[in-house]
Amino acid sequence: MQKGLFPLMVFLLASFVAAAQPPGFKKVADTAYIRQKINEVASKTNSINTEFVQEKNLSFLDEKIISKGILLYKKPDMLRLEYISPYSYLLIINNGKLHIKSDDSEIKVDLESSKMFNEINDLIINSIQGKILNMPDLSTEFYEDDNSFFIRLHPEQEELKKYINTIELFIGKKDYTVTNFKVIELSDDYTLIKFINKKINEEIPDERFNTE
Repeated sequence: MQKGLFPLMVFLLASFVAAAQPPGFKKVADTAYIRQKINEVASKTNSINTEFVQEKNLSFLDEKIISKGILLYKKPDMLRLEYISPYSYLLIINNGKLHIKSDDSEIKVDLESSKMFNEINDLIINSIQGKILNMPDLSTEFYEDDNSFFIRLHPEQEELKKYINTIELFIGKKDYTVTNFKVIELSDDYTLIKFINKKINEEIPDERFNTE
């Protein structure tokens, strides 16, 4: 079960090239103030309600796969990732439990029973908040332009290195929250998630994160 689910979790994490920074960005040498500001905002962020557009690029396909959905997050560790178009797919993480549901299948996993799944869970939750910068086993590079910070992270944990080459974040300077999230696999296939119409600290009922 664990061997089969780990690549799936990595795919879902992505489901939302590495050498050079984007045009117009310059490298940031002193990153302490960026980390401090992102941590301050994360500590005050109790919930996130946002639409997303996901772009999946696979080398064997001529066209990118575009999906749309809604992401809900609520402290301390509740996440609902719901795909609406072009297909229906639901992932919920809550209280150490993972629930994945599609039209023809359903999977439930106790994350606390596996150190590996706990690490993936932390990676997902911390990426949404921007607190991924505080995680160990990730080397970082910082760049900026007038409107955004671009942060590239390289996994150094052996299990993640089997699947992920690079994680890239765009963080807006206006509110210091994640606007784009990209995972690049070892094959250079990638998944890019863009968050739009983001609402911070709106009330979200706990029932939206029910894994039963």
